[in-house]
Amino acid sequence: MRTSLLLLGLLVFVALAGALDIKSPVQQTITNGETIDVGKIGPGQTLAVQINPSVTTGGILGNGGNYDKAVFVNLPIKWKSEDSKLYQNPLQVTITADENATPGDYYANITVIDEQGGEELGNFTFGIKIKITWDVIDFKVSPASKIVGPGQPAQYQITITNYGAASDAFQISAGGIKKWEFTKAVFLPPKSSRTIVYEISSEEEETYHARLTAISMSSKNINAEQNVTLVVKSDLWGDMKATNHGAVLFPIVETPVYALTGLLAGIIKTIFGG
Repeated sequence: MRTSLLLLGLLVFVALAGALDIKSPVQQTITNGETIDVGKIGPGQTLAVQINPSVTTGGILGNGGNYDKAVFVNLPIKWKSEDSKLYQNPLQVTITADENATPGDYYANITVIDEQGGEELGNFTFGIKIKITWDVIDFKVSPASKIVGPGQPAQYQITITNYGAASDAFQISAGGIKKWEFTKAVFLPPKSSRTIVYEISSEEEETYHARLTAISMSSKNINAEQNVTLVVKSDLWGDMKATNHGAVLFPIVETPVYALTGLLAGIIKTIFGG
């Protein structure tokens, strides 16, 4: 009789233990009370955790059921969270780090709830570990320096990469030369990158210096910058390419020479490329 009761108790324990599937930011099956590492984010960023509400064990008949809601508990100081919607699928909770959080490891718990015990699943609680770091982006501008002729456009490719587990928006801006200042907002999902083009030109022969920056809209502590140089100067090959694109660099009386120069530039481009 005692053996039968122990076996029955063991079966009940197994049925109630169950497991949940985490869909994002990592894909992992977890048990009640387990702590998982969900990756790194920057200060002020918001991390979304998605959970499959369905389980295959426990419940009234022992074959599982669906959880109804998920909430964050035991947050670090000055952090914020948002509960999932009721009956959402997958259940999604979000946690926002303090925008002045110092680098290091932080912990919080998530409780997944069977509302009013309707399916007798019992609440399921697990922990998450989040690494806070300022080093969640990569910012590159190519080329760093460019030489063009007067009036010719110079293009710089700006690539920003988000290495973190959180989505974020970044403000890309250019400064240092008033007439070429600009700002552009760029949204990046987790672990993704995007490239935009910055184009400038000048009719005056001079060397220009601009500073390109990327700043997270979640926290100014997440930022990067790079300086670029533009050298505007005349040279024969540059003038020849300009004439082939219709830039009138010569007096009207020299139109035949202008036409010949453009033709020559086209022939050289066909043979040698450029």
